Amino acid sequence: MSNSKRSKFIAASVVMALCLCSCFMVFGNDDSEAASDATYGTISEFNLAPGFKWTYTPTYPSDLSVTTTILKQGTNTSSGTSSSIVSGTWASISGNTVTVQVPSGAAVGSVYDVILKATTSTGGITQTAYQYLRVNVTAGITASGTASDVVLGNAASVTLTASSSMGTVSWAVTSGKSLPAGLTLSGSSITGTPTSVGSNTIYLTASAKGQSTNIAIPFTVYNVIQDGSAQTLMSYGTTVTSSAVSQTGSDLGVTWAVTSGTLPSGFTLNSSTGVITGSSTVKQSVTLTLTGTSANGPTQTATKQVTIQSEPKLTTISGDSTILTYTGNSNVTKTYTSAVSGTSTLTWSLVGAPTGVTINSSTGVVTVAGSAAVTTGTTFTVKAASQYGQSITKDVTLTVAGTLDITGSTSVSTTAGTAVTSTYTATGGNGNTFSIVNSNAPSGANVSINASTGVLSLSGASPASSFTVDVKVTSADGQTDTITVTCQIMSVLVYTSTPSNGVIAYAI
Repeated sequence: MSNSKRSKFIAASVVMALCLCSCFMVFGNDDSEAASDATYGTISEFNLAPGFKWTYTPTYPSDLSVTTTILKQGTNTSSGTSSSIVSGTWASISGNTVTVQVPSGAAVGSVYDVILKATTSTGGITQTAYQYLRVNVTAGITASGTASDVVLGNAASVTLTASSSMGTVSWAVTSGKSLPAGLTLSGSSITGTPTSVGSNTIYLTASAKGQSTNIAIPFTVYNVIQDGSAQTLMSYGTTVTSSAVSQTGSDLGVTWAVTSGTLPSGFTLNSSTGVITGSSTVKQSVTLTLTGTSANGPTQTATKQVTIQSEPKLTTISGDSTILTYTGNSNVTKTYTSAVSGTSTLTWSLVGAPTGVTINSSTGVVTVAGSAAVTTGTTFTVKAASQYGQSITKDVTLTVAGTLDITGSTSVSTTAGTAVTSTYTATGGNGNTFSIVNSNAPSGANVSINASTGVLSLSGASPASSFTVDVKVTSADGQTDTITVTCQIMSVLVYTSTPSNGVIAYAI
């Protein structure tokens, strides 16, 4: 070879080497020392993932007409020497452009070698040059993500994981999809608070150097568990039922249990609804704490307080339905009690009572003050209310009488053996009764009076000297009045002598 031709060949080889170096800056191996082959020179390595292809058009000195062919290609099985290349068909050439297509099923970690042969006969000089290409099959892009189920109103927790041997992975919402309401994608981070209750799915596309993969990340947004309002159940032998705790949705599967206190005998708890049902006549007051726990989604708890009070049923109030009094009377008191014992504490009160009529709230004693300005026939109600919510009433009528006054004869006389009567009457008062008091009648003298009619009877078998009795009238409201009656039983008029030794008178 002449010096001129040798110089041109060297120059062409340098230019081609520089071009190859520039082509493999992106894909080349990062190792500080490139591998080499004794026959075909430095090995230019680059990484490709399964399913990727790489095209390369070598350049040559412009004064040469060069033909590029594939000398050898195939899987390299032993440290990259040409003798270890096993025949394969990943590479093809069209013109001077080489295409390397890694099959999608290629084994990660495998090595594929392609040796290019450049030939030229320009100017009658035949030249040959080789270029050794090596494909290291590396993992393609991988992407995954998880999202924790959340309770409505809480921020989502999303973890994204991706890797690629082809470069940095970028994330985007998959075309045609949108993020669940409330979420935002920024870089490789999803943040926000989802607002749609139920099943949600995040659709994302991870991309690197033209390679992409789609992932779907499902998660569920659950309703917020609801507490129940405090409630008191009062049973007097009748069945009572608490209200159910209303949840926003049925997605939680709440189970209720008594977590404080003991459910009384006669009552049951529905664990699905939190409803307590039952009855009792036992005097008791029990406060329970119910706790509801969600079965689905993030664990949530809710509480409800239920107080159960029970006692015997109140029936009637014992005591007078009429209170008697009179004008100018001093205080009148009447006691009212429940006909049923064993209940909770009773509180007594009056409904519609006139001024001057009061009741002791603890004892049930009604007092009608002597100064009370009430008229007869006035009514009011006595009420007894138990601590556990029962109440019963009794209607009471006030009867107000005028001042009691007795009238009648103050002197009654008769003859021995004959009975006489004298009638006494009373005004004012009510339910008046008559009686004889302070009598000093002698033996044999009989004096009596009809308690309801006031008819006094006086009799005696023999005469009796004058004596007195008091006729007393007593009203049901407590008034009294008396009248003193002088009684006398006289002898029967008869002749106690016969004519004898009389004087005879002659007419003159």
